[in-house]
Amino acid sequence: MSSTLFLALLAAAPLDAGSWPAPAADAPTVAVRVDKSEAHVGDKLAFAITAVGPRAMPVVLPANLELGPFSELSRTLEETDLGDGKMRREFTLGVAAYEPGSVEIPPVELTYFGPDGSVKSVRTQPVPVTIKSLIANEPEPKLKENADSVPVVQKDYLVLYIAGGLAAAGLGAVIALWIRRRLRARRPKAPAAPPRPAHEVAMEKLDRLGTLLAQGIDGDLRPFYFELSEAIREYLGGRFGFDSLELTTEELMAQVHRVPPEETRGVLGSEIEGWLSGCDLVKFAKFSPSVEQARGALETAIRMVEATRPRPQPQPLGPDPEGLHA
Repeated sequence: MSSTLFLALLAAAPLDAGSWPAPAADAPTVAVRVDKSEAHVGDKLAFAITAVGPRAMPVVLPANLELGPFSELSRTLEETDLGDGKMRREFTLGVAAYEPGSVEIPPVELTYFGPDGSVKSVRTQPVPVTIKSLIANEPEPKLKENADSVPVVQKDYLVLYIAGGLAAAGLGAVIALWIRRRLRARRPKAPAAPPRPAHEVAMEKLDRLGTLLAQGIDGDLRPFYFELSEAIREYLGGRFGFDSLELTTEELMAQVHRVPPEETRGVLGSEIEGWLSGCDLVKFAKFSPSVEQARGALETAIRMVEATRPRPQPQPLGPDPEGLHA
């Protein structure tokens, strides 16, 4: 078998009947390969994913991949201009498996931006790999027998331990007395103001971004999309109670899917995920949106905040002492 296993997936070829829809006509051509079809447990394999498509079509590989028995160790991206408006993007992943057997690297889904601005995806074929055990060539491997016991001479430090404990207790008493005096001398501070509601903070940031967009933004719109995405990420974390700023889009959506449907009030998780993926394409895939697309993204963000912000609870009617409603 050749040392390089190459499997190509053309955009018009489905994975298998009924499992994944055929790629769209505008999908990039995608191929996968590994540098070795056989490896030992823990060996690092070079798993390459190549996408060929229009230069203006961004192609994004998700930050977190489900690779089955394999673990991702490293990742690089190389872009090559092929001429005639074509661009080749090659993602090279360092992967390793830690259990022997005949396994496969599962299909990987890539996201790209369609001509109409919609977010689409295309999948690769699975790649079979044979993982060999490191001890498979040893006949009847066995553990070594237990060695004989060895006498050990141990010094008795009991007196030193007792003296050290008394010294530590005395030092602790001195420190506790000093802390108590400091606390007595400290004046009580005024209670801190309650935090502002998450939707008020988000709407304030979105209003400022709307003002900047109305005044006109020349050149690169990525800074605008960075602030817009961070405002919604911060809002979702503050509104639904999780730390969102350090999460990837996939990790953030996992938290959103745990929110009860009545809290989102008709805003589907797929709508939020599609909006965040569109922002990621602008932030990380060098896609240059128009001012109209930026305005549409801002309007969608405002609508999501308005739809999911908390509503005041109706106050129950009190007793009617005068009997007016009798």
